Amino acid sequence: MTQELYERLADIFNMIGYGSGKSPELIALLKSLFNEEEVRIAVNLSPMAPESPAKVAGRIGAETERTALVLDEMADKGLIYSSVRDGEKWYKLIQLVPGIFELQFMKGQVNDRAKELARLFDAYFHAAAPEDKQFASDAKESVHFARVIPIEETLDSETKIFPFENARQYIEEADVITVSTCYCRHKQRLLDRGCSYPDEVCLQIGPFAEFVRERGFGRAITREEALAVLKKSADAGLVHTSSNTQERIDFICNCCTCCCGILKGVSHFGAPVRSISSNYEVEVDTELCTGCGECAVNCQMDAVTVHEGRAAVQEDRCIGCGVCAYHCPFEAMRLVPRKDFVEPPRSFKELIAKQAAAKSGNS
Repeated sequence: MTQELYERLADIFNMIGYGSGKSPELIALLKSLFNEEEVRIAVNLSPMAPESPAKVAGRIGAETERTALVLDEMADKGLIYSSVRDGEKWYKLIQLVPGIFELQFMKGQVNDRAKELARLFDAYFHAAAPEDKQFASDAKESVHFARVIPIEETLDSETKIFPFENARQYIEEADVITVSTCYCRHKQRLLDRGCSYPDEVCLQIGPFAEFVRERGFGRAITREEALAVLKKSADAGLVHTSSNTQERIDFICNCCTCCCGILKGVSHFGAPVRSISSNYEVEVDTELCTGCGECAVNCQMDAVTVHEGRAAVQEDRCIGCGVCAYHCPFEAMRLVPRKDFVEPPRSFKELIAKQAAAKSGNS
């Protein structure tokens, strides 16, 4: 019966998450993350909206007090999400990736448990890669969980910038902002495969930031400090990414292709721009370009090369992040909207529903 619960949880994560293909490696990972009591609760917890402990307890036929205690312990472990409703803690299931994976490494801990989880997640990611690659081949028709937020300074001055494309606006409107260790880089370092990019550059915003602060997964910072993180990341050549939603985002990651799960994955596909939501592409002003090569050196996606003394862009590999334009000393590059510009789903709930429908073949 317990094995069936882990199988059910794997199926749930496959429906609501990114690249969560079922495999023996996934089951082993879930057994390490969730004990038997926790997996029973997890498969009976809504992934759409927080619920009260009493409601969950009624669903599984358990005592409310015990269920509330276990739910809170699970939230402390980064296995589920919690928020406060009318003075009471409510809980919801979160995705495995992104979600649980990130929370396991955001504290930057170096111990045997962290190394074990790094190994188990790495085995799972490698086992899931073939399925992800097949899924990515049809990515244009898929609903992407993640999207690129362009570096603001690299957008064409005549381009209309939607609020959901402006990282600064999200930060200025946030009541709570936290910063944490880059979980992807930390996981790689635990496996002795780290890189030299900066660590403390992952931002959380709004209600999720409150969860991160209260549960100790990150530290609270000011708006000015958050904007400084964005600048530090752009200076380092990192790509701003977030959830593919409009009304609210929970995080802004600053990613590299050597460590970060989303970019590392899509960079291996033939057409990365089709594997992540991106509404911009770079244009080169050949009169200003000197062929210095700074753009090619800094492009995370290997989308830019120097040909016959001028920068050349492989459009299918360009994800519209603006890193190349930001680092161009001659201002010879700029971001312009893609012709197939697509507005993100309005809310996280809508995003999850569309992903689930797409995976079940109902849309």
